[in-house]
Amino acid sequence: MFTETKHVSRRQVLGGVAAGAMAASVAGLPSARRAGAQDGERLPLITVGLGADPLSMLPNSIVDWTTDIQLAHMYDRLMNRDPALDYEIGPWLGDVANIDDLTWEFTLASPDIAFHNGNPLTAEAIKAAFDYAKDPANESHYLERWAPITGIEVIDDLTVRLTTEAPYPEIRLRLNEVYPIDPAYLEEVGLDGYRENPVGTGPFTFVEWERGQHLILDRNPDYWRQDVMVDRVEFRFVPEFSSRLAALLADEINIVKDVPVDSLQVVNDSGVARIEGIPSSRINYVALVNNREDSIFTDPLLRQAVNYGVDVDGIIAGVFQGNATRMSGALSGLNPEVNSEVQPYAYDPERARALIEEAGYQPGEINVVMDAPQGRYPMDSDAAQAIAASLSEVGINVQVQYNEWGTHLDKIVNRQTGDMFYLGWGPALDALGTLAFLFVGDSTYSSYTNPEVEAMIAEASSTLDDAARQEIWNQVQQVVSDEAAWLFLWQQHDLYGVSNQVAWTPRPDEFMWMGDATPSP
Repeated sequence: MFTETKHVSRRQVLGGVAAGAMAASVAGLPSARRAGAQDGERLPLITVGLGADPLSMLPNSIVDWTTDIQLAHMYDRLMNRDPALDYEIGPWLGDVANIDDLTWEFTLASPDIAFHNGNPLTAEAIKAAFDYAKDPANESHYLERWAPITGIEVIDDLTVRLTTEAPYPEIRLRLNEVYPIDPAYLEEVGLDGYRENPVGTGPFTFVEWERGQHLILDRNPDYWRQDVMVDRVEFRFVPEFSSRLAALLADEINIVKDVPVDSLQVVNDSGVARIEGIPSSRINYVALVNNREDSIFTDPLLRQAVNYGVDVDGIIAGVFQGNATRMSGALSGLNPEVNSEVQPYAYDPERARALIEEAGYQPGEINVVMDAPQGRYPMDSDAAQAIAASLSEVGINVQVQYNEWGTHLDKIVNRQTGDMFYLGWGPALDALGTLAFLFVGDSTYSSYTNPEVEAMIAEASSTLDDAARQEIWNQVQQVVSDEAAWLFLWQQHDLYGVSNQVAWTPRPDEFMWMGDATPSP
């Protein structure tokens, strides 16, 4: 049986959640100002407050939202999620056509698109991006993600042919990640030079990166796609959210993400800023590591005990004041491929204690470390403490280890976390982009391995028939739920503080892009 959600459009899903959960959680707050600028009027500066630096200035290197959203202002993706297409992936730099089961051709939209240094964008720049990421020596996170694409051939200046070893119906997801790089400039300056002075085709050009302080970008007056209404963007790095919020209220920062729920009214009453809220496609979860032999959570009984032992609904109601949506399994309700038959674990402390004893432990004997970021996700430190407190009541003692964001990612990638780690994943608007990278044991951010699940994921990834592929995704979701692969938490609601000087609307895919920002009237 296929899920009802499969037969509902992405717009209906997004609209239903937005009108329901978000409207209830921020009821009574002033509506956002949507009007744009007068013709020709530009903002001299937008300052965006972020918690961390980018981890690289070279694209196609690192899977990290903080890095990627800054790079997206300098570089263009081959394809992008389009609000006019219900956030399905649509054309951007060009479009892709299916030639046969194993062959696709991507064609650039125009021969007149240029890099910031004046060099033309050609198909060679697409090949250069793939060649860089697929070279193991470069240790790109995209090496595994682009592995199904086995052939990259330049046909002419505007066309590149991609071949795969098996049918690959989700190729648009991969093209949504690709940022072309200028091969002539790369040959001239090398990888280190490209990192220090990045060159893309995007709406803003690189000016300065002062680590730990800011990244400054200037408007690209020759941007091929549209006229940009902001002269300069500054990404300012402020690790503590309280400091970012104070800067917003002091009119020093124009946009901040993940405003704490207890500060919503403060922002709206400030006279200088407002809250822009939207249910995000990003999911939050706690990994229960089973792909390391030294982890206690190789035992599924203990993973199930954790899920029964945490009062997720209570944390949403208390810590988030309702500004999050509970997940039943690995995919949120925003994902059209969610299996709606998967049910959430009930909060049942007695059952949790019984499972701990069945696994051979007495309550209080289990001591684990949970790695968590601080200030990366909404209310993440409070949520981590609440999870630890809930588990202590059933006899699992959790020490929360807070990490700076870059350190947190490094520990996950290098398998150096405790037996639990707190992470968010997004945009999570498709099954493949979540299940294939978080439930295949040797994937970069995975904490779980199961040969049966990995075989099903591989089968779904090459199944062209939509209904047959959905049935496989349904099975994967049911198995990882039954096995308690994670502590399943919530779909986060994105709450932005936005200066009243700026007209800008957030998106559920977290594409926090200033290319569409304008002055408020």
